[in-house]
Amino acid sequence: MSYLVLARKYRPLDFSSVSGQEHVTRTLANAITRDKVSHAYLFAGPRGVGKTSIARIFSKALNCEKGPTAKPCLKCTNCLEIAQGISLAVREIDGASHNSVDNVRELIDSFRSMPAPGSLYKIYIIDEVHMLSAAAFNALLKSLEEPPPHTVFILATTEPHKIPETVISRCQRHDLRAISTADIEQRLKHVAVHEKMDIEPEALRMISRLSEGSMRDAQSILDRVQSFCEGRITAADAGKLLGSVERAVLFKLSRAVFEHDGARVLELLSEAFAVGLDAGLFLKEFVSHWRELLIAKFGGEQALSQMGLAADDVVELRRQVASLSPQDVQDLVQLAREGADLALRSSYPKYALEALLVRLALRKEVAELSELVSGLKDLLSSPAAMREATAAPGAGRPAALRVASSPVDLPARAVEKGSANEPVTGISFEWKDFIRHAFDRNERMLAEQLKQLSVSSFVPGSLVAEGPEFCVRYLQEGRNGEKLRKLLESFYQAGTEWRFKFSRAENG
Repeated sequence: MSYLVLARKYRPLDFSSVSGQEHVTRTLANAITRDKVSHAYLFAGPRGVGKTSIARIFSKALNCEKGPTAKPCLKCTNCLEIAQGISLAVREIDGASHNSVDNVRELIDSFRSMPAPGSLYKIYIIDEVHMLSAAAFNALLKSLEEPPPHTVFILATTEPHKIPETVISRCQRHDLRAISTADIEQRLKHVAVHEKMDIEPEALRMISRLSEGSMRDAQSILDRVQSFCEGRITAADAGKLLGSVERAVLFKLSRAVFEHDGARVLELLSEAFAVGLDAGLFLKEFVSHWRELLIAKFGGEQALSQMGLAADDVVELRRQVASLSPQDVQDLVQLAREGADLALRSSYPKYALEALLVRLALRKEVAELSELVSGLKDLLSSPAAMREATAAPGAGRPAALRVASSPVDLPARAVEKGSANEPVTGISFEWKDFIRHAFDRNERMLAEQLKQLSVSSFVPGSLVAEGPEFCVRYLQEGRNGEKLRKLLESFYQAGTEWRFKFSRAENG
């Protein structure tokens, strides 16, 4: 007897054995129980997620000798014939090879016959229905709208956008989802137990991730791995066959990055490629690993557990990010994702990977911008610290002050006034900061007037400036002067008593 592949041998036989599609199976089961079976259904979803399997289970549920029932017996003649694909009441059609209008007309002629003896419904399952021609769809429309009695159409497709809206509107649509890695892994464990496979849990997780949500792909990969390995199926052997990478390698890489060890990341990558690593698969696993590190930092143990990760992996992920700042984790994850995208498009992906990993390892820690601004503001609010910072330009001076105190960054009038008075140049940056403070406090009109001033002295407790006549009048008006005083007090936050003097500019 020929070997039966795992994908066929372990095909689900009833609604309860379908993985990851409860939103569909429950709806269909309830429709049968409540006698609300529609005449046409559309199952849409990625490959290998159960579209045809659910169509067959639904057929058994409708035509079971004990039914219609949400729980077919799987033992009667009707159930057995549907499972074997030889039932006269259920006709499966491949839309790719029967896509002409003549094929559909032939199908329509068969609608006139009654259901096979012992069956309540005639059921037509059209797989890859999007492959039908436009004329074939048009020929099918009338039958979908006014079907013969006791006839059910089940259309299945991976590309619903290619189906005319006129067809979709005549069907009850169900969208099947990609199956989660956890559900696939659980199903593979069930298969491994029944097949008496000695397989490492990490190998099962590797296969589940590589299947990308397709149960059929996962079972086909498991078939390949079983044939490749002799005796125990290890993650290392599975990785050699599939060109994938073990989780342990990813953990070692991220640990080397966090320890800023550029030599170590290159060594680990070289070892991984030495055993036939596929660059494309590695990059997918690499990005997924950094996503898990991000979730470990911000979502914690619960979020990781919901992803179906092993307990040991959860512990290691959380341990690696425990000492990192949120900003560092976000920055590293973004660099990893963007670098992986570039490497995937590169003609030399290995070289791009090496450059990416070294960049991650040698990257400097991120400083929070708000902390830098706060520290700069504290420095500027202290006259003694300010004099010390501006006394010796060049070496030892904070980078932010070196840039900010450059005349290029100052208002033109402030530079002109400060050119004869060296300390004013250092202080003028703070005047610009004070105007921004006024804007932040929603004193926009006052801030606009302050921008017109040319400041000659701005030290704690004293403000001396000149400007156009209309500006000076505005600021000297009692209510506006009080607003200015409160802004100065809130800006310094030191209880300083403020005095200010404004004079009209000669050309104002």
